Amino acid sequence: MKRHIFSALILLTAASNIFAEEGIRLYFKQNKGDISNYVSTVEEDVYYNRQNIRHAQIINRISSQVKESYSDGSADLTTSYMTTENTLVTGSSQHLSWGEEFISDFSRDKNGRLTISDNLFMPTVRNVPVFPDKKVAKGETWSAEGKEVHDLRHLFNMNEPVIIPFAASYKYANDETINGTVFNIIEVNYNFYHENSQENIKKGSTFAGTSGYSKQKLYWDDKKGILDHYEEEFLIKMVDIYGNLYEFTGTAKAYVTEFKSVNNEETEDLLRKKVEKYRLENISVKRGEMGITISLDKIQFEPDSNILKDSEKIKLQKIGEILKDFSNDLLITGHCAERGSVNARQKLSEERAESVAAYLENLGIRDKYHIYTQGKGSREPVASNATEEGRIQNRRVEITIMDR
Repeated sequence: MKRHIFSALILLTAASNIFAEEGIRLYFKQNKGDISNYVSTVEEDVYYNRQNIRHAQIINRISSQVKESYSDGSADLTTSYMTTENTLVTGSSQHLSWGEEFISDFSRDKNGRLTISDNLFMPTVRNVPVFPDKKVAKGETWSAEGKEVHDLRHLFNMNEPVIIPFAASYKYANDETINGTVFNIIEVNYNFYHENSQENIKKGSTFAGTSGYSKQKLYWDDKKGILDHYEEEFLIKMVDIYGNLYEFTGTAKAYVTEFKSVNNEETEDLLRKKVEKYRLENISVKRGEMGITISLDKIQFEPDSNILKDSEKIKLQKIGEILKDFSNDLLITGHCAERGSVNARQKLSEERAESVAAYLENLGIRDKYHIYTQGKGSREPVASNATEEGRIQNRRVEITIMDR
């Protein structure tokens, strides 16, 4: 199971807090066009019938945009979610694989309550936090209803999201200063319990029920009006109809990522001029849905391998100098010519993307938590595979400076 921790939490775009002697009035201030980008990291241990079967580190990227805002403080948002398919192994050079993406549209009122379809799998935690409709003083507590949404399609053959209501307890604990910034500390705790319906079991689901808890610490930046970061401890227990117990326990944290949008004509022209300045051959620049892409056309590896030739390493060194001007995450995509089996082409394209990512990391361009890789096999050719020249063009690796 991939735990997408606190997707709803890390969507928070802004807050306006009015200080008074009696406390702070917390509410979401949402302006049309606001964009928030977050990365959450989950450290999770998985147990099956009390036996530890694996440790996973899961990375989730969330990008949320306010599409429309209203006079009552509510807003319509569209949000994209991506979670890594692989887990990281300590000491491994493997980078994060670009995983399954979700797009969710929903509304949020100024206190934090969502209006969202129960058919959507994301966000997985909803209505957290919910702020009271009054000022809150340090030490004061309140409660609000929330929902957990579990994706059990692969584990328990559940085609629809499992919606689990809970009552969350809140406390405005104190203020904490970190590196000169004052944060309002909000503590959130809840337990949940759910039994699967007999109707779902008759349809073929093996899921019997779940229970668990979550304990969070939110760091609210009043000056910027955003949730700067959070920490969480969690436990989820699930039982199947045969009595087998699955447990997921661990910690999560998330932080806002700030970078400048680059997917524009000005940046495209700038990158082309830099490519010309460095006299880089077989390099193209283009804008796309994910961001702006530098394509290493006709990239050369050792025959049928993922080992970069020295000539390509020199190119990457110069491209690395260009990439240092941007703080955005990178997506490395490998492509192959139509040779060999489908599986072999897919594997080779992934390995070649990983080789480029590893070289950029070794150059100090990004760390492994900000480089993502994917392989497209031969599914997206730019030339005909009927000729050798076309096949050479189709052997390429693309470096995308991501805008979301």
